Amino acid sequence: MMHSLAKSHAAIVIASVIAVAGILSVRADERSVDCDVETWCCDDPTQEAICAREYLLGDWCGIRPCLQDSGITPFLYYDSITAANVDGGIKADQDFTGQVYAGADLDLETLLGWNRTTLKISTVQRHGDSISPSVGGIYDPMCIFGGQVLFLYQLWLEREVCDNWSIKAGRVSADTDFLNDGLYRYSLSTAINGPIRATLLESTVTSFPFPVWGGRVKYTPDDKHQFQVGAYQIGDDMFDFTKHGLDFSIRSDDGVSILMQYDWTSTVCERPTHLFVGAVNSFFEFDNHDGVGTTDYVLRVYAHLAVEVVPNLTVFGFAANSEQDEVALTPLQVSFGINGKGMFSSRPDDHTMFFATCGDLSDDYGDSIGEAVDHAIVYEVGHRFQVLPSAYIQPALQYIVTPGGTGDIANSTVLGAWVGATF
Repeated sequence: MMHSLAKSHAAIVIASVIAVAGILSVRADERSVDCDVETWCCDDPTQEAICAREYLLGDWCGIRPCLQDSGITPFLYYDSITAANVDGGIKADQDFTGQVYAGADLDLETLLGWNRTTLKISTVQRHGDSISPSVGGIYDPMCIFGGQVLFLYQLWLEREVCDNWSIKAGRVSADTDFLNDGLYRYSLSTAINGPIRATLLESTVTSFPFPVWGGRVKYTPDDKHQFQVGAYQIGDDMFDFTKHGLDFSIRSDDGVSILMQYDWTSTVCERPTHLFVGAVNSFFEFDNHDGVGTTDYVLRVYAHLAVEVVPNLTVFGFAANSEQDEVALTPLQVSFGINGKGMFSSRPDDHTMFFATCGDLSDDYGDSIGEAVDHAIVYEVGHRFQVLPSAYIQPALQYIVTPGGTGDIANSTVLGAWVGATF
């Protein structure tokens, strides 16, 4: 039934995107979607074999290239994670969670003649449940859990200005441009996957699929350097999934997070290297752990470094720190990872990964729960089998040390598998 719901939702999203794009194209000056309906026939013997397709459903019987030529690039992804807490934690448990992510990138220069302007619209539908309560940790072992409803997620415009500047604004989450890297997306655990987790634990930013009003300005003077400044709405309702991403209000008691990040992409000792450093400056009335006082400004700094030490083997690490123990749940988080592509010659598109994260819990938080707290550690090892260019399965093992940071919960062993496909 869940799969039927996901498929129905995906079909509705695709139809809606095509309809919106069609309306835009009709309004364009002397522009139209020029599709030959005969190319939509699925009996074309020249269609790629499924084992060679970039997308599981190919070119949608000619619809996809037709849309792309008209300035519309649709996308549709499905992911699911099945996991079991097989030892330790609070209790044994197993569960399944999944999501559909669908939408389109619209080239408004092609559609409407708006020079160097794009519009992104997307929805996310999540379903299932997580074993996280049974593990008892501060990091969820199933990264695609959270807000198990249908969301309107992205709805933003981006305009390139001159040759080196771009401006983005609309409904978005900060991790689209800040605090994130593609290497993180191979982990099943939220200790790695998504934006640097410490910022979410103190509610200074949102992440996929929770949208807020926000935007950023990006300056890219050359291939090595990139500078970004962004501002994003924060507030008590920023993670309220019952609004389905449709709460467009800006309240008088909302706050704002100002993010600044510098990226450097070059080589060190002739090895490809990516470094970014940044800061989150959050202005809001945050409740202190003691339940009495509040803090109206929180600062967190962060850094990431990745080096391809040998061809196709990348080592990376990142850290985030805040000196404000009265608000921060994990004042210091340090993470490390290794990602190797094609470690087995017979499987050149597979990825083999190892991750480790240590989050130091705040003493003030410990005082608030009447416990001495120390740290929580997550180790993860996995292998992504790229079974098709458009589909993968990734078994993984997580070992979680002192899950809640108190030592009262036994170390947990979690087995999981992530399945993903691009349609």
